[in-house]
Amino acid sequence: MIFKQVNKILNNRYVTNQFLRNVNTETSAKVLYPLSSRALLKIAGQDASAFLQGLITNDMTHFEEGAKSMYAMFLNNKGRVLYDTLIHKWDTDESFLIECDKKLITLLQKHLKIYKLKRKVEIVDVDKDFKTWVLIQPESNTLPQLKNNVNIYKDPRLADLGYRIISSADTKDSHIVDIIGKDIVSKDNEDGYKYLRYKLGVSEGAEDLPPGTSFPLEANCDYLHGVSFHKGCYIGQELTARIHHTGVVRKRIMPVKFSQSISEDIEKDSVISASNNPKSNFGKLKGVINNYGIGLIRIKEALEAKVLMVGNYSVEVLKPAWWPLEAPKEIQKNE
Repeated sequence: MIFKQVNKILNNRYVTNQFLRNVNTETSAKVLYPLSSRALLKIAGQDASAFLQGLITNDMTHFEEGAKSMYAMFLNNKGRVLYDTLIHKWDTDESFLIECDKKLITLLQKHLKIYKLKRKVEIVDVDKDFKTWVLIQPESNTLPQLKNNVNIYKDPRLADLGYRIISSADTKDSHIVDIIGKDIVSKDNEDGYKYLRYKLGVSEGAEDLPPGTSFPLEANCDYLHGVSFHKGCYIGQELTARIHHTGVVRKRIMPVKFSQSISEDIEKDSVISASNNPKSNFGKLKGVINNYGIGLIRIKEALEAKVLMVGNYSVEVLKPAWWPLEAPKEIQKNE
């Protein structure tokens, strides 16, 4: 039932030429993007932390140790990703905001309510009350000082992804710029942020991770500090742990660099193949903007092949610089 709803929500094609306009590729300026594709759920009550602990890949005790924000995924009972989220500490010890793809926020809310049972937890869609932004602030570990009901969180995945800012719904970008400083470039859409994610090889939301189609380690959840292998049980935990401890992650989300900017539609899940063998399959493209995309790709084979093809376009699969220096299990099993 969930997948039928998702198919109605998501288009099986995505337009790339619209992203070519006003895409910010600067690496030196501070840039503020509105995240209109993201939505928020508020989880509050004395059982909120324990409730989420049994549902997510990460460990809620990190908040007790001082964490302000955490990357986590909700899985189905087969260990596949339903929703990738950022969980932000809110105004009390047992109050959290879950940031998720806006297309899936209703499904996530229903998913949570199924497991609520008699727990003392409130699950409220607060997206109309708040606005979410991302501030890219290169080469800085200093958290900008905000005020006036504007909250800021360092992205828990990668420093290159900057900061999430959550403000009241009526907040204008000029207000945030005034608070942080005048040296910020304010954009009117999130195309530049998406371009940055794709260059880094970071998936986010239902376009990149359609519910029920991939495993958390394939989406680099382990590399992005989004999964705990030491906590207790949660839905989908058994398979995730088994893959980590004894299995091999042969495919992962990786960045794909096109030889030219893309100015036309490309079918979602287009096959990435060898230039001399169109019938080969090294993975599938999940998204593209300008000259970068991301795909779920066979690591060893794609890196060895160097130049590959997506349709009529030549592409190169890149190993992200932020990946661990070595992944012994994968290397040993593939050699």
